[in-house]
Amino acid sequence: MKELKLQIRYAQSLFDLAKQTDILESVYNDVLSIRDVCLENHELQVILKNPIIKPLLKRQIILSLFENNCQELTTKFLSFVVTKRREIHLLGICESFIDIYRKDKNIQSVELIVCENISDSLKDEIISHLKDALKTNVWLTVKVNPKLIGGFCLTIDGKQYDASFLKKLSILRRDFAAKL
Repeated sequence: MKELKLQIRYAQSLFDLAKQTDILESVYNDVLSIRDVCLENHELQVILKNPIIKPLLKRQIILSLFENNCQELTTKFLSFVVTKRREIHLLGICESFIDIYRKDKNIQSVELIVCENISDSLKDEIISHLKDALKTNVWLTVKVNPKLIGGFCLTIDGKQYDASFLKKLSILRRDFAAKL
C-alpha cells in the first residue's frame, strides 16, 4: 500500500510539472516508452531492483537509455527518482502516470481478450461502439489467448464480461455434471 501511494505521488508530481510547462503530451509519450522498455527488458528490471548496484551506475544506465529520446523534464525526473533511490518503483510510477493522464483526458482503459488477432478495422469499430456506450474516449488494449476458442472477454473498470466459448463450455460442463 505504501508503495502504491509513493508511485502515485511521484507520478502526480511529474504530471503536474509537465502540465505546467505545457509539454504533457510529450512527457506522456516518454512515459509510455519508458514503461515499454521496462516491461520488455528483464535485465533492466533486475538492474533497477538490485541494491548492490550503485545509484550512480543505475543513473548512468537509465540516462543512456532515455536521455536522447525524452524531454529534458523526463530525464531530470528519472535522475531524481534514482537519486532518491526509488528506481525500484519506476514501472509503477509510469503506470500511475498513465492512469492519471488518462483520467485527466477522460480516456477509459478497456482490455479485450480474443482467441486470434483482429483487424484494425474491427478494432476501430469496437472502439466506436465502446465510445458510444461509455460516453467517453476509449483506450483499447487487445490481447490474444488461443485458449478462448472463440468469442471474447472484455474488461472495463475491473469488471469483466466473458463471452468466450471457453466460458460457455465450462458452464455447460458444470450444468451437465450437476444433472448426473
